[in-house]
Amino acid sequence: MQKKAFTLIELLLVVVIIGVIYGLVINSMQRINDKEASLSFETLPSFLETMYQQNSVAFVCIDNCRECAVYVDGEKVKEVDTFMDEERVLRFWRFDANFGTQELRFTPIFDEDDREFDVCFRYEIFKDGSSSEMIIETEKTSYDYRGPFHKVVRFSSLQAVEDNRQDELQEVLQ
Repeated sequence: MQKKAFTLIELLLVVVIIGVIYGLVINSMQRINDKEASLSFETLPSFLETMYQQNSVAFVCIDNCRECAVYVDGEKVKEVDTFMDEERVLRFWRFDANFGTQELRFTPIFDEDDREFDVCFRYEIFKDGSSSEMIIETEKTSYDYRGPFHKVVRFSSLQAVEDNRQDELQEVLQ
């Protein structure tokens, strides 16, 4: 009667396969952590694009932008260290072709206990690939968020962003 058992080679093969899978998982987790560690106004859209979502993924900051989190399909999935701590001036604008730049206000959010929190920043990517459009003004730099088909562009001032938008608008109208 023969005993049924695994051979040493079969056991080593299983250990190697588990090691390779473990290495791949750890490597992908490290890349996500690296992206979060280097999060900035310029890298925020590409960071959120890596999140799987059915309807939307949003980066929302409350408490004067001291607390930020990622929301996937309306559910908070991850708290993120804010990259805005050192900014003393932080204002948000939208560009209107007829009226120029207008200050942007964000809709408050409510927690599970129906407590209201003022939102100081919200950037969202939707199911269809569209995203929030805005201009972010900091003390030293302004960022132009134009949507999914444009990279975030850095400008020296809010006026430079507005001039650029007006120039583009004039080109289209001619």
